[in-house]
Amino acid sequence: MAKKPRVNPDKLKNTLISIQSRFETGKISKMSEVGDMYSTGLLAALGIGSNGYIAKFNAPEKFTVNDLLKLADITNTDVELIWQVVKKQATKSYKKRDISGLIGENGPTKDEDG
Repeated sequence: MAKKPRVNPDKLKNTLISIQSRFETGKISKMSEVGDMYSTGLLAALGIGSNGYIAKFNAPEKFTVNDLLKLADITNTDVELIWQVVKKQATKSYKKRDISGLIGENGPTKDEDG
């Protein structure tokens, strides 16, 4: 059976309040800033493994909707505030997908588009 991490309840509570405050004041610009805050407590509170935790907070496009809802829930933060940070960061690292070979060289015209 997996060993439960030792979580300091006071430290976790203060971290969750700090995360909420930082999202609400616009001080979070990257999700890794959240991931760096008391990771042991956040891992336990979010219920995700350490590899997934590191991957998601460093590459937020890997977050699922459920992950974002859990983070919003445990921090009592509007999920839209979290989503804005995730979207902004993920958009910067997004590589446009070339589908010209699937739709023809010029892409769809206005008439074909719909």
